[in-house]
Amino acid sequence: MSDVTSSNPNTITGSCNCGSIKITIPRSYQMVLCHCTSCRKSGGSMASSNFSIPTKDLIVEGSEPKQYKNKGTSGGEVTRNFCGECGPPLWTAVADPSSVFVKGGLFDPHTVPQPNAHLFGEEMEDWEIVQEGAERLETQ
Repeated sequence: MSDVTSSNPNTITGSCNCGSIKITIPRSYQMVLCHCTSCRKSGGSMASSNFSIPTKDLIVEGSEPKQYKNKGTSGGEVTRNFCGECGPPLWTAVADPSSVFVKGGLFDPHTVPQPNAHLFGEEMEDWEIVQEGAERLETQ
């Protein structure tokens, strides 16, 4: 992770609700929605919107995030980073240290692409839909 501000037009910057932590990532990554039970419970919603990016491309500025470690749906340990002031999830680190899952809800409206996949489709509610052009994967 870098702690340098990027003014590159090929990046997007988002923040937690209170603004004490800012996250910058490249615009080039696709977003996926994860419907696994672990993501649902950690985010308090029916799915978690995620950008899977190389850890080296994650720029974090501001306050130090708090962390919560637990077992993910696959059984491996995950580290969930969140703002200790206002609470939203920021990114999740998994066993593979080369990539992280940055939460799509941190970014301003109209800056986030449509998801290209739904992960853990087998855990979706019957009423949830997969957007046209997105792939439904029953597991990850």
